[in-house]
Amino acid sequence: MKILKSKRTNNTVSLEIEVSLEILDEGITKAFNSIVKQAKVPGFRAGKVPRNIFEKHYGKEILLKDGITEAVNITYLKAIQEEKLDVVDYPQNLSINEYKENEPLTFTCDVDVKPEIKVDKYKGIKVEKEAVAISEDLIQAQLQQLQNSAVEYKVVERDVQKEDLLKANVEATIDGEGFSKWTKENVGVGVGTSIFSEKFDDNLVGKKANEELSFSVDYDKEYHLKDVAGKKVDFKVVVTEVKEKFVPEVTDELVSKLTQFKTAAELKENIQKSLEDQRKNEVDEKLKTDLIDSIIDKTSFDIPESMLKYELEQDKAYFAATIKQSGGTIETYLKMTQQSEEDFNKQLMTNTEKRVKQQLVIEAIEKKEGITADDKDIKEEIQRMKPEATTDEKIAEERQKINENGLTQMIKQKKVFDFLIEHAKIVEKKA
Repeated sequence: MKILKSKRTNNTVSLEIEVSLEILDEGITKAFNSIVKQAKVPGFRAGKVPRNIFEKHYGKEILLKDGITEAVNITYLKAIQEEKLDVVDYPQNLSINEYKENEPLTFTCDVDVKPEIKVDKYKGIKVEKEAVAISEDLIQAQLQQLQNSAVEYKVVERDVQKEDLLKANVEATIDGEGFSKWTKENVGVGVGTSIFSEKFDDNLVGKKANEELSFSVDYDKEYHLKDVAGKKVDFKVVVTEVKEKFVPEVTDELVSKLTQFKTAAELKENIQKSLEDQRKNEVDEKLKTDLIDSIIDKTSFDIPESMLKYELEQDKAYFAATIKQSGGTIETYLKMTQQSEEDFNKQLMTNTEKRVKQQLVIEAIEKKEGITADDKDIKEEIQRMKPEATTDEKIAEERQKINENGLTQMIKQKKVFDFLIEHAKIVEKKA
């Protein structure tokens, strides 16, 4: 195998490569071994025909097409390894010159590669780090979730108020015609959160049980239920029962009953720690993003279109798979978020381009600083993820289950961020 020409223009490398006679014969042999399995020659079992007999019976030309393709593939892979090309797509503009027996074969192709990125200004970056401070309001919001899980509704004899839970008989009409979807008896109405809209609920506030009510509600054109969007609905309502919402206090008794903690103080302390850990992770991730984005702003490079197209397809497939786990599709997601497919694709492209730029810059810093992930790093990371893997045997067992290449990349990326943070000028924001 010889590389006769290797010329780089931006992110595309043009290659002219010679296929040796040895590799060409290897390719033809592979083609023969595949084709001979279906060959039928009198006197021979399928798959047992000698090559010289096969060629006399079928001719050598039948082997050449597949054999040359195989030889070109083998040679191409060896060539990109020899040239240390970090390719991002299949070769394009492949042209194989005419085959001549007992002479090396040549072919040309173009291949897109990762951009050459010169990173220089990545030490001493000045960046702000947000404070890790948890307000009392955030803690109380968590406690309120516990309270809401123990809410009780009790029947009361008074006028309707916000947050009451009602039972009501509802008759709905549109232009004098009955609207069956909203005509119900003994329907539950959460005042402020009912299916009929907040305007409907407001008409009930201050009214008494068993009082006959008549009112109309004009629904906006954008209302989510198309049957009533842009229309006036006439209602006749009789509230048959009023229940008041009773929220329990956060006491030791409630906490021990509903959680693993014995006292309210213990629960509050745990909530604060969890929120602090969550906030710390958010702050650390933002710091990393700010550092990388700062480097990207000072670094000029273009991403090959083929690379961006591939990564976009990967991101879209991952997004679709994630939604599918919840029983949805991209189409249902677009309806729910009121996005057009065009806007969705634009946003996805923006996110993909940013992610790819970040990854390319990280890889460039890895290369320049000689950052690697050795066997010791991999074992330590496995133990961090799987604390129960305490012996070499258990670590080896876990190692069989993981994508080691992905883990290696993750370790190197972590080392890059540790390096950047160590050499950054970090300004701590006050809470």
